[in-house]
Amino acid sequence: LAAALKFLSNVDLVWNWGIISREVFLAIWVAIFLTCGIYLLGKVRLPHDTPLDSIGPTRLLATVGCFAFCLYLFTGLYGAPLGELEAFFPPYGSRGDVVALKTGHESLKWESDFEAARTKSTETGRPLLIDFTGYACTNCRWMEANMFPLPEVQDLMKQFVRVQLYTDGQGERYERNRNLQEDRFGTVALPFYAILAPD
Repeated sequence: LAAALKFLSNVDLVWNWGIISREVFLAIWVAIFLTCGIYLLGKVRLPHDTPLDSIGPTRLLATVGCFAFCLYLFTGLYGAPLGELEAFFPPYGSRGDVVALKTGHESLKWESDFEAARTKSTETGRPLLIDFTGYACTNCRWMEANMFPLPEVQDLMKQFVRVQLYTDGQGERYERNRNLQEDRFGTVALPFYAILAPD
């Protein structure tokens, strides 16, 4: 069920339904693993289950693991970073004209339109950092959660006009982003980062 929810959240992101936010996703995962732990304790039985006389060490260890995982996920509901697992959750932020990535310290503002970002780069004289990313890209989420928050990375990113271009959505905007990546840089790999001079 937890894995199925991950793929359903990918569909939600790509089709822009807006149903499964990060908080909803985490709450459902907490409920799934809490229910699993209660079941492993034998407190809930299904009609065809064998009666449980005692709880063995393996079952007890699995139960403790489920409850500990629930507690860990619960901290994520209040904004705590969840490390390697962040790659599997819907990202922070919104899908408006400017995307904010929560980095644990402060939010970096990212443009979402290439032409607007290029114009800003030309006007300010700062180079343009392009992040080709995807809603269903686990590696992209991992980078955003584990590399972008590093203070040295943030300091470097502040020197650029930043634009995030999603390539796996539905519609003209995403097709334009895909074509830009393929035609200009010769790849469709995600994530893919490119730096352009202001000119």
